[in-house]
Amino acid sequence: MIQGKTNEKRMSDKYIFWIGCGLALLGMHVYIYFRIREALGPGWISSIWLGWSLAMMELPFLTRRTERIRSGRKKKWTDRLGGIWALLILYTFLFLVLQDVLHWLTGIGLGVGYDLILAFILGAAALCFGVRQANNVQVIKLELRTEKKFESENGRLRILHLTDLHLGPFTGILLLKQIMRKVREAKPDLVVVTGDLVDGDLVGRSREKAMFRRVKPKYGFFAVPGNHDYYYDIDKAVEFMESSGINVLRNEFVETGGMIVAGADDQDHLTEADWGLSKSETLLLSVPRADQDKFTLFLRHRPVVELGAIGHFDLQLSGHTHGGQLLPTLSSRHIFAGRSRGFKKIKGGGLLYISNGAGFVGPPVRFLAPPEITVIDLVKADGAPQ
Repeated sequence: MIQGKTNEKRMSDKYIFWIGCGLALLGMHVYIYFRIREALGPGWISSIWLGWSLAMMELPFLTRRTERIRSGRKKKWTDRLGGIWALLILYTFLFLVLQDVLHWLTGIGLGVGYDLILAFILGAAALCFGVRQANNVQVIKLELRTEKKFESENGRLRILHLTDLHLGPFTGILLLKQIMRKVREAKPDLVVVTGDLVDGDLVGRSREKAMFRRVKPKYGFFAVPGNHDYYYDIDKAVEFMESSGINVLRNEFVETGGMIVAGADDQDHLTEADWGLSKSETLLLSVPRADQDKFTLFLRHRPVVELGAIGHFDLQLSGHTHGGQLLPTLSSRHIFAGRSRGFKKIKGGGLLYISNGAGFVGPPVRFLAPPEITVIDLVKADGAPQ
């Protein structure tokens, strides 16, 4: 459990991270190049491979250097093609290494050339599995019994949790249609989004706005900003959400459905307020004493739990980690202070739920970290006040 303030520094914010990734990817390409030369000998096939590899490696870096591409639809395809190629190389390289290890241990091998073909086939199969998984959103259903007060019919209130949709150059209209259809089918009383709803330029996204406006839960539709909402333009991101019928909570709380819904801005845990506490800690402490018997739902993008917040919320909903997204690759989303996904019981009171998120960043691939929307049914515990 996190004690006190947590200052998360994403690995991807450091140049050394990208230099390391580039060198590692280059090394994998060179390794495969020499395996091709070993199988076919020096010639035009291995030379074409080397030239193609260097061109594909350049695509993601071109995206980040060129403003025209970075802000337009071309970013979607340069990022996706470059990312998918990099993953194909990664998986192929891992299968080659695995075959080499098995050959060293057992003495059994397929022979020069055949091992390379098998590795590419297995790498492509793993990549296809990841693409399929990224585009099939699962619905996670949970039940939480509580003695705290909330409005309900038949002692039950349904909360639907969305996070990390990354609308823009990454998550497109087809995946959003699937997500919103499942949201409507769940018939939630309350819908909440814990950050990274948008990612990049959303000019002319009237279809997406219309899909959100079709969802009209009884107790409202609320969201908090995440780090990617800030990367392009936080004001435009908030404008998109509000024009989509979503109420954005930025270090504020509301009462709805007989309970308290509090929302922290992305880095409120790093911003000092009064008495040496952070803005998000003082937000929870500012809930009137008269309302403390009501169920308190705390929305925060990053799964940070501060010392001053413990005991002042019943359930915190977060995202940000993507559940790893691309297991087994090393990622800053892979582990967040010991938390990656699922329910966590907090010592001192309260629960934390970290969602895998419904979208993705970079290539449209998830591997062993399926996208999700979460349906949480609040149920009155036996003997709880009605």
